[in-house]
Amino acid sequence: MTLDLSSVLLGGAVIVAVLLTMTLRPSFFSKLVVACTIISVCGGLFFYGFGFYAATRSLPLTVLRTPVTVFRMFMGINEFSAIEGTWPVSAVPGVLIFWLLHLLAFFSVASAAMNTLGAEAVRQMRFLLSRRGDLTLIYGINDKAIALGQECLATGKSSVVFITENVSATMVSDLNYMGMSVMAGIPAVNCHDKVMRRLHPGDRTITVYALHEDSDKNLLFAMHLRESLEHLGIQPKNTRITLQGTEDIIASLLQVSREQYGFGYVNVYDASDLTARALIRMCPPWESVAFTPDGLAKEGYECVIVGFGSHGQAVLKQLVSNAQFAGGSFLATVFSKHTDQEAGYLKTDSPELLKRYDIRIVDADARGSEFYGFVQQRLSTLKLIAVCTGDEETNREISDNLILFLQRRHAENICVVRCGDMGVRYQERVGSPILTMDIYTRAFLSAEDADRDAIALNAVYDDSDKSDWEKWIACDSFSKMSSRASAEFLPAFIRASGSTREEILSGNWHPSDKMLLNLGQTEHLRWNAFHFANGYSPMTREEFEANASAWRRCRETGLPCNIRIAKNPERRTHACLVSWDELDELSARESAVTGQDVNYKQYDINNILALPKLLRSGEESAG
Repeated sequence: MTLDLSSVLLGGAVIVAVLLTMTLRPSFFSKLVVACTIISVCGGLFFYGFGFYAATRSLPLTVLRTPVTVFRMFMGINEFSAIEGTWPVSAVPGVLIFWLLHLLAFFSVASAAMNTLGAEAVRQMRFLLSRRGDLTLIYGINDKAIALGQECLATGKSSVVFITENVSATMVSDLNYMGMSVMAGIPAVNCHDKVMRRLHPGDRTITVYALHEDSDKNLLFAMHLRESLEHLGIQPKNTRITLQGTEDIIASLLQVSREQYGFGYVNVYDASDLTARALIRMCPPWESVAFTPDGLAKEGYECVIVGFGSHGQAVLKQLVSNAQFAGGSFLATVFSKHTDQEAGYLKTDSPELLKRYDIRIVDADARGSEFYGFVQQRLSTLKLIAVCTGDEETNREISDNLILFLQRRHAENICVVRCGDMGVRYQERVGSPILTMDIYTRAFLSAEDADRDAIALNAVYDDSDKSDWEKWIACDSFSKMSSRASAEFLPAFIRASGSTREEILSGNWHPSDKMLLNLGQTEHLRWNAFHFANGYSPMTREEFEANASAWRRCRETGLPCNIRIAKNPERRTHACLVSWDELDELSARESAVTGQDVNYKQYDINNILALPKLLRSGEESAG
């Protein structure tokens, strides 16, 4: 009977091991096996130790025999007959526990073996399946990369393969369990041709996200991958890559051109900028401002920025660019103890930003009494407090205290938003759910998703016969930024007009002349703010006249003329960076040079008239 029972337990252990291997997450399953092993060893030492001593009354024999017998438990062997009748197994509960310990011991061995063999089988199966559909490659394994991989996999159109220098077996098993594959090692990271061939790239669309914590390694990986794809004869139009950095520097290294092989599209992002844009999406300035029936702002927009590192500066630029409304005003107050050390580049790269707008910098900590005294005085006018210290714990401490402070003063209409490396967090009041907007998602990192509206808007103003995507690829980095800014501000015009997106799309867009004038002025204010935030300065009259003279000489020679009289991208100057009222005089000056009917006010108004077309293009692009 003992042999029959032992066989039943061994068979049961194997069946349980198979079922748990298939259903449990690998990391949890590994912990379960370790726990079963520890329980089996401790229980075996107890039962066999006391049992052998009770049966033999020999301590030396017990000490020698017990460890060996416990080890044999894991091989499916028991010595119940040797301790039968002793006090540990003299009652039914003791017998049941004895056999349960043997079940756990063999289960742990069977599970470990099956997990090792099964993990390799699953790994190979996942790798074979990764050869189907489009291909998404993600360099680097971390929380943000895994979350993005799951999102890409959920589309059902793409296989996801992670590439990394080294990775634990548990992590590989976890990713396989989620449905994704892993390629690890130096050959994989260096994108050796032999390794890349295993993915069968062929004519598949290859989307790459380089998300390693080390930005330099991301760039090096991208360059290795570009070289390998060229060797394999992959068409650039089928490839695109996203990585962090400075677009003006990195894009030219990796983008395909007449002179070099490269990726069909290179999307370079700045995490601070994405976080700032996420803040605008979560708490749009125009939603907290009231407007007259003619589209004029009834009130100003006032905000506070805590911290002035990369996140704080990016948030300031976005708020300045998205909170300019005809009839209103703008005020931003920055609280930081390290402004002189943090803002040097901003002051030199965007010199007009701090000159043109009411931006006040206070050398104080947001946890001090000066800060709370300031907030107390501005309760009736403040719209937003952005907490951007650069440290998540400090952000949380400041925002939690602020929310409680505002609640007790019945000022919960003021948005308190935490801005960090992963995105933004917003809690309306104490106890309410925390709303999050993470930037490491397709909505921010995938060009087709993140820039859908900007791509459609850009295509509206480009009358070439290229596809919308081809038009977008041909844009320089500043033009892309400009299109993004313009597209993301469209909801502000809807709000200011008192209309809805659905009404405008249905053809009900007949703004009065007065509203057109006011919304046109808002568009000009937005356009000015965007350019000032990105380093542009007004063009001097002397530079304008020099450009005009160069334009005339070019026309007289009959040669192709690329001179733009009112704009110099290299020097980042623009003649239109003036007030609304000064545009008429500028238009007349340029008309006198070119002989054409230049009307810069009308250009801004035309953008408002084109609102239905712009919205419709975005809808069609999304569809």
